[in-house]
Amino acid sequence: MAMSKTSVAGATSLVAAAPLVIFGTLISPTVSDEATDQVNALAAHRGAVIAGMTLSAVALVLLIAGTVWLALVTAPRSPKLAVTGGILGVFGSLVVMFENSMHAAVPSIVRGLSSTQAVAIVDRVGSSTAAAGLEPLSILGDIGLLLLGIAAVRAGLPRWAAAVFGIGALTEGAGFATSTKPLVVLGFALVFVGAAMVVRNAQRQRTVDALTPRPAVQAA
Repeated sequence: MAMSKTSVAGATSLVAAAPLVIFGTLISPTVSDEATDQVNALAAHRGAVIAGMTLSAVALVLLIAGTVWLALVTAPRSPKLAVTGGILGVFGSLVVMFENSMHAAVPSIVRGLSSTQAVAIVDRVGSSTAAAGLEPLSILGDIGLLLLGIAAVRAGLPRWAAAVFGIGALTEGAGFATSTKPLVVLGFALVFVGAAMVVRNAQRQRTVDALTPRPAVQAA
């Protein structure tokens, strides 16, 4: 049985988010939050920095849509985990989106400034009260995906696939936290494999449910 258009959109979003992040990470000169690294990257590879930011922004929108879809798919079998994971996943992604929006303004703000002035401004933006207060909360998104992976197991997803999905979420989070590109790429590669298995399992489960005969209603 084919999925509805809404389900197809959600499933596609979940699967497509990871490759976009991987591509954006690979073309971006740095994933560091350090002001000096960001300014140096902008000075040497401005176009690549902006392209990486754009891809990351699109990927976050897709990830939010995919997270909501996954929560809805797993809710019938594991409502508490699905709701908790969905809320944490979306909230964490919104935090990252807010942080990225602040960084997205940096290329325009520092344009025409000296390196010293640019570093000072970027450092001020990164150390602002809003950025400093929200940054630790971004890990909630990774925890949310981990919980949704567990919920997916109760919906029929193989344990190894859920493990790959959850480990990938934690790995990419560690990669961004430590500004380590290989970890970010590896983490999202694992997320992609896990997401693909989640979508495949959801499609198979819909087919099984459609083919399973319902008990006849006895007349009173």
